[in-house]
Amino acid sequence: MAQGKQKKPTVDEVISKAVIATRLSCAREPKDVFKATEKRLYAYPVLQAKIKDDEEMLEEIEQYGLRGRSKSITRFIKSGIRLEPDEIKEAVMLDLRATIDGDKYEISRIDKAIEQIADDEYRDIIRYKYFEQKSEDEIADLMHCAPRTVRAHKSRLVGRLSVFLYGAGALA
Repeated sequence: MAQGKQKKPTVDEVISKAVIATRLSCAREPKDVFKATEKRLYAYPVLQAKIKDDEEMLEEIEQYGLRGRSKSITRFIKSGIRLEPDEIKEAVMLDLRATIDGDKYEISRIDKAIEQIADDEYRDIIRYKYFEQKSEDEIADLMHCAPRTVRAHKSRLVGRLSVFLYGAGALA
């Protein structure tokens, strides 16, 4: 074969490269999707409160402007380019809107995952445990079952949510 010409990859080589790429992308997922799902569920009510707070802050900035020099403002000034106060205000507001949108997206992903267990008779365990921070004993009393039953169904439900949130990587 002459130099400069590249050999066309075979189908097997292309498939092999695709498999390697898939493995690498799966490696970026959390090692323990169960714990990662629990972390996302615990964060849900905090994210809701944060969105509300950030939206109020955005309204305040729109109405009254920026207060003094916060870290978010100095981040835009350090670039070496001197920005006008209106440009800084717009940049801070844009940054805040992006944060709000990211948090809303996470809330919507969790909401969609929870829709997957809407028909399960033990679905309230998720709300009690992660959104209301109730103990297993408290949940057992509310659901008229044993704490062991709460643990078993919580694990099963978090597993189902993990599959929705992380895909096939959660099945390993």
